[in-house]
Amino acid sequence: MTSSFGWLALDPEQRRRMMEAVDQFRDETTIDDLGFGAIRDSFADALFPGTSTIQTRLRYALFIPWLLQEASHRQTVAGMQAMFRKYEYQLIDALKRGGESQGVIGVTAGRSLRRMASEVYWGSMLRWGITEPGFTPRAYFERELLRREELSAAPRSEDPESRLELTPTGIDPRLPAPPEGLLQSSDFTLRPADAEYLRESITRTCPGTLLSHLVTHRPETWTAAHNAPSSPYDPAIRAGLPPDLLAVVDRSERFALTAQGANLLYNLLLSRATGKHDQRRGSLTGHYQDRISAWFEEISEREPLNAHDLHAIWQMVIARGGRVARTTQDFITTWVRAVTEAQSAPDLTGSRALREMIIRREREKKGSRARLTPGNQRALDAWGGASGTSRFDYRWTNVKRHLQDLYDAEEVA
Repeated sequence: MTSSFGWLALDPEQRRRMMEAVDQFRDETTIDDLGFGAIRDSFADALFPGTSTIQTRLRYALFIPWLLQEASHRQTVAGMQAMFRKYEYQLIDALKRGGESQGVIGVTAGRSLRRMASEVYWGSMLRWGITEPGFTPRAYFERELLRREELSAAPRSEDPESRLELTPTGIDPRLPAPPEGLLQSSDFTLRPADAEYLRESITRTCPGTLLSHLVTHRPETWTAAHNAPSSPYDPAIRAGLPPDLLAVVDRSERFALTAQGANLLYNLLLSRATGKHDQRRGSLTGHYQDRISAWFEEISEREPLNAHDLHAIWQMVIARGGRVARTTQDFITTWVRAVTEAQSAPDLTGSRALREMIIRREREKKGSRARLTPGNQRALDAWGGASGTSRFDYRWTNVKRHLQDLYDAEEVA
């Protein structure tokens, strides 16, 4: 049976989450054959709250509320909603006229774009306090109409010091004013006021996180986009971290390294089952044996995850509204123990118990789609030679682009 998604009348945050789930199938670091996803995403949220794998440039977090404000000048909620959608399309053209090509949401799709920029950045706006909890375009437009009624019904006052208390709009009143000609020609360059506002918003709403730290503490070696740290646990980033945050970053790296080993072993089993070769006709089995050997040398030099680490990980997931199933805890605990006790890579690759554990785990997570299930030749043949083999970077690719936008604004100022 062919899988498909059916679209319901979702609010922007629900739709954003759904579209992000779809996009994760295109990202090698988010493929989740063995069920590490809940923990990976919890680490990403703990380190970089408000971010996602489908974001491009930071200024979108300001573009969206600016467009909402502009659309609110219409006379009805329906008219405001229609104008807001029109403005989102117009923003695509304005960015292209402004010289932007990379990172423009809808640059290719144009008017056929279905996942609007507002859906991509809705979570950021909520998490960073740019909009209030539960904020929706319709509620905002309804409030704008209510505010007009409140203004028209308010008694006239001769006192210049008197202030009329209006219903809040739901958008942070400290939001910087939009630039002139926003929909004529725009770019992703943050003005100093934009950067200052975003830094303040993120540090206020996300204290103690790596994102909050980095928006105000640029690593010394990060002087331009080309020498940005390659991972969130780069030594240049670690150097300036307070102890509590350093502990989280260190644990996230060790978890990413540990999980990668299980995924590499899974791919080794697939290579053995298929007998496939790479583009140079080399054995994929040999390729994964070599990768696991290199991985084992690396992890042998690191402090292994221990019972305290695992308990902290389970609690982190729970604290963010998730859960770690008992089967997931058992799987990860068993794998961690096996890695810790192994004396060499062949101790892992040659273990029948671990091979059977991987096969059971895939079947548990994927059901009838499990590639290693006997008789499921179609799924096995569909394996492209690599699945989820990259190490988790916890959205770093997207986050470092956002941070670069902030750092560039500092240089202009």
